[in-house]
Amino acid sequence: MPGHRRISPAEYAVFQGEVYPAAERVPADMQLYRDGTPWRLVPIADLDEWYTVRTYGTFLEHEFEVYHEEDGTYFIGVVGRGDGHWLAETWAKPEEHPEVGFQRMDQFTFEATVPKDMVSDLREVRTDSLNRPKETDEF
Repeated sequence: MPGHRRISPAEYAVFQGEVYPAAERVPADMQLYRDGTPWRLVPIADLDEWYTVRTYGTFLEHEFEVYHEEDGTYFIGVVGRGDGHWLAETWAKPEEHPEVGFQRMDQFTFEATVPKDMVSDLREVRTDSLNRPKETDEF
C-alpha cells in the first residue's frame, strides 16, 4: 500500500550480532526478514535478543498507541485502559473534532485516524521477550 508505514508493534530479533525485523512462526522458531521478505527461520534458542517496540503518542492529552501512518495521518488506538468515561464521551461526539475519524470497535477498544499534527510526545517502549539469566563471573 503506497504511503502506508506500520509503526507499532514492531518485533525484532538479534541473530549473530545483527538486528532483523522478525515474526514468531511457531512456538520454537522466529522468521527473520531482510528487505521486507522472509530470509531465514531460526530457533528462538539461537537468538541473541528478541524484543518488541511499541510506539505511543499523546492525542487530546491522553496516551494512545500509534499503529501506522499514512497520507499525513496516524492510526491510533487504546484498549481498555485509561479514562474509559472520557474515551466513550469523546468518541460519542465526533463533530467536536471533524478532522478525526473516530472508530469504537467494542466497549473497550477505541481507535481513530488522526492528523499527525494532533499527536505529540511520540515515544518508544521496548519489551524484551527472552528471559535469560545474566552471565556472571561467579561460579
